[in-house]
Amino acid sequence: MADAVAMGEWRLIPVGANRMPAAASYLRRSGDSVFRAFKFDVMRIEAGMIAEITTFNADLFPVFGLELTL
Repeated sequence: MADAVAMGEWRLIPVGANRMPAAASYLRRSGDSVFRAFKFDVMRIEAGMIAEITTFNADLFPVFGLELTL
């Protein structure tokens, strides 16, 4: 987590993919003025807990109707 914090400020948008919860992650790096699409995490849930996270690059953002910048 320290590495993620060092990268800059994050914004996550809750979405769904394949009937599973997902998060679209945007990153604003130091010196930047906007949050930019960074990654897309899809979570598999078992017994009410996250069992697996599959991460995709930002190419999926437009497929889900998400902007590339915030």
